Amino acid sequence: MCGILAPITFALATLAAGSVHPQYSHLSRMVSELGETGAPGAAVMNYAGFLLFGILIVAFAFGLHRGIAAGPGDWLGPAVLGLYGAAYILVAFAPCDPGCAGSTPSWHHQAHLLLGRIIFLTAVGAPVALNARLARDEQWARWRVLVLGLPVLGWLTLQLPLPSVPFGLQQRLWLAFTFAGIETLALRLVGLAGTRRP
Repeated sequence: MCGILAPITFALATLAAGSVHPQYSHLSRMVSELGETGAPGAAVMNYAGFLLFGILIVAFAFGLHRGIAAGPGDWLGPAVLGLYGAAYILVAFAPCDPGCAGSTPSWHHQAHLLLGRIIFLTAVGAPVALNARLARDEQWARWRVLVLGLPVLGWLTLQLPLPSVPFGLQQRLWLAFTFAGIETLALRLVGLAGTRRP
């Protein structure tokens, strides 16, 4: 359930923080700008968005570890997913500077940029690390294409030049694909939990 709720809470926090930011555009500006220093809805984005999302993802990583057949080294996938969630928790306390730019960035701005890179790498790294483990569990094997394919599509969406597509929209497409991968895992886990006997 944590995996199902995490993307929903993030999306709702983004919409709520954007609604009190009169000059903010979801199409052209980064999500991080909603939590930047001095932003009208910074507390909403940082705590109801980044922090809560991160906590839910870390909890989901533990549940996922218990829900897939394990073997030697199979802790890696859930661990990378947990790192992904932990980076979001830390981002809540390391907002970027106004405009997420500046000639003399603050320490928390620099930390925000570093954590952003960790988030980007682990968003793709977690499903890659989970892939082999899913393949060994017959209840999960058919789901590997979606679990791996959605985040990879998101990565390509963010990396490839998309003419006439503003960066804010490009970033949200990446988030949508990444979150769809998380929802796929979570919904499958809930489905399996409902069929297992004590």
